[in-house]
Amino acid sequence: MDRVHLEELRTLRRPAADRLTGGIRPRARRGAGYARLPRHLTGTAGLLVVLTLVLGSVEPTTAQQTRRPPVTPPELPIGRDDLIRIVRDPSAHTIEYIVGPVRLRPEMSVVQIPVQMTSLPIDGWLHGFEVAIRDGDGLPLEPGLLDHVTFVDPDDRELFSPIARRIFAAAPGTRRAVVPGLIGYPVEAGDRVLISAEFVPPPEAEIREAFLHVTFSYSLEGENLIEPRNVYPFHIDVMGFTDTRAFVVPPGRSMRAWQGSPAVEGRVLALGGHVHDFATRLRLVDVSTGAVVWDVVPDSDREGRVEGIPIAEMWWGLGRKITPDHVYRIEVEYDNPQPIPAPAGGRGEIGGIILVEKGIAWPRLDRADSDYAEDLAAFLSPRRPTSADALAP
Repeated sequence: MDRVHLEELRTLRRPAADRLTGGIRPRARRGAGYARLPRHLTGTAGLLVVLTLVLGSVEPTTAQQTRRPPVTPPELPIGRDDLIRIVRDPSAHTIEYIVGPVRLRPEMSVVQIPVQMTSLPIDGWLHGFEVAIRDGDGLPLEPGLLDHVTFVDPDDRELFSPIARRIFAAAPGTRRAVVPGLIGYPVEAGDRVLISAEFVPPPEAEIREAFLHVTFSYSLEGENLIEPRNVYPFHIDVMGFTDTRAFVVPPGRSMRAWQGSPAVEGRVLALGGHVHDFATRLRLVDVSTGAVVWDVVPDSDREGRVEGIPIAEMWWGLGRKITPDHVYRIEVEYDNPQPIPAPAGGRGEIGGIILVEKGIAWPRLDRADSDYAEDLAAFLSPRRPTSADALAP
């Protein structure tokens, strides 16, 4: 894979009190009398032992319980925000993160920008997002130019694991998602955000300037008589929470799986996912009861190229309850018709939104946790360098 490297230009500053409390501010939390909870609950399930791929099936692995010695986490890319522009439109109640420019040439492999570090500009709630790829003139480009984009909060932990919290992620099939106005994801001005994005070059003509536009809709604290209930995104991956998220997809049928338990009790209100070509099924199962929480078949063309995954919305049915005393397994199945491993490899991820009741204590982030440090290092580190001319001049 090609990677793009840039010089660090500016330094972001955050109050010392926030750094000492791991991003958990002592003031009262917004929304429906909630006790203070971390801001961006986005659990991703953990894996300490990499799953062994067996043609036809893979046994699920549960997170290892033995804690390893504390370590020093990698340095954050403070000041590296030169590929991020934030546009806030108060009249439309939107915050737009513009990522780029990136030059995409047909002979390139996947292009990843160096991980950027920026922040959120409001006190309030996020209610939805829209994703688009555009050129330098603002004209739309093919959505398939985006491989994926991920927003990560380095100051709070996940739902299923002790790693940095995934706030938001989108893949080529992700266009837009909105939650009802009665619920929202609580944020505070100054919340730090890491942004990673990968682009897929076009098959023919070069694109000199490609920009990713991620636009969030929001409401502000104090502007409504009834404040939204706090909901939080969470994330689970079949590869767990360390090392790479991609894996080999051999010829024929195969499966990957991981299982673990959430840190707190809550109600899942929506679910979506991300897979690669030749995926045939993505599931979330309550292993303790045998109940299927979610089972979806990706939208694919006749050749097995994945075009998207339908989103399951359970806003008005009170969602599906998950509890720390149950074990949950994420599974992804592939059927590769080629006599060789699938060129794009495999991915299997589920993202959702969870409602956590007031008064429930959330585990604090431990920066010395080895899993947090390993995951953050993997997230920040480019796996293969590329020439700097991938950036448009």
